[in-house]
Amino acid sequence: MSDLTEVVFLAGRLGLDDDGQPMTVLMDRLERRGVLARVICLSRGSSPGSDPRVLEFPALGHRWLKTLSIRRLHLEAGLEHPCVLHVLHEPMAAAALALADSWRLPYVQTVDDFGILERGFKLSRRWFRGLIATSPELAHELVWALGFPAEKISMIAPGVSPSPAAPRSTDRKIPVIGTAGPSRESSGFAVFLEAARQVLGTGRDAEFLIASQGKDALDLRRHAQSLGIADRVSVADFAMIGPRFWTVLDIYCQPSLVPSTGHTLALALSEGVPTIATQVKGLRGLIDHGSTGLVVPPGSPESLAAAIIELLDHPDQATLMGSRGQEATRARFDVEIEADLLAALYRRHATLSETQAPQ
Repeated sequence: MSDLTEVVFLAGRLGLDDDGQPMTVLMDRLERRGVLARVICLSRGSSPGSDPRVLEFPALGHRWLKTLSIRRLHLEAGLEHPCVLHVLHEPMAAAALALADSWRLPYVQTVDDFGILERGFKLSRRWFRGLIATSPELAHELVWALGFPAEKISMIAPGVSPSPAAPRSTDRKIPVIGTAGPSRESSGFAVFLEAARQVLGTGRDAEFLIASQGKDALDLRRHAQSLGIADRVSVADFAMIGPRFWTVLDIYCQPSLVPSTGHTLALALSEGVPTIATQVKGLRGLIDHGSTGLVVPPGSPESLAAAIIELLDHPDQATLMGSRGQEATRARFDVEIEADLLAALYRRHATLSETQAPQ
């Protein structure tokens, strides 16, 4: 064990903040590279609770309970101090500051949301070692928009690990078009529903599925009702993201109105689902228009409906796009490459002593 580099991931809500990607896949691969990884999360969500490497501490998400929670981590959970902390999700950023200071440890932080460019973030001058940007566009914006030192940014694409699942049925009579995302206007759900109305208005038979990360299911159903398409729209919890979700879809849409790192889009592509995304930062770089998927202007239900109809009317073309997208995305978001880069990063920062920390 002394030869292992130990890292603790600080995660938010597993199954939500991680887009349904199981943490254990990355942890297993890191262990093969001599990195012992554990997770402290705010919520396990629907993740299995048997893995002893995953600790649930919801109190870390509350400002007035952080100090007590840090003490409990050591006393009750018996958690030994690692070599490095890695903040995976923004809701744990404040806890990272407190943990790094209390445990006197270096930490790195993943940035996977363009919204942080507006919100900003607070870092420890003493213990912070660097940011991990999940896309080249986001890395560029951190330098250009925030003036963040380029040498403090590592670009590491999050690996996708498609779960073995039954292939999508090819004998279904009615195609299913889906979307997923957080419950906010910028996700483009209203655009998706209007596009659905237009597609159905042409006489084509289709069903539409929304996996919403939030508590807006009733509002979405009411919106569908107001458009007269409620019988063709289903709303599910975001926790549905996974093998079941991808196997029922014939087309996946990401109608985001604002820049997005598009991890859910990458998951769809990696599963071979024909995809449509909007021309916004983060998404546009994931699709080669006309080859691995289709790209449409943001906020245009007419364009989205036309793209859906194109794929519905040309299923062979859609299947070919799905296959090309799958091949390209699995190569780009390779969890083995992610594990290699992270292991090297942890070892480099683990060698920094307290006296080398910037003052």
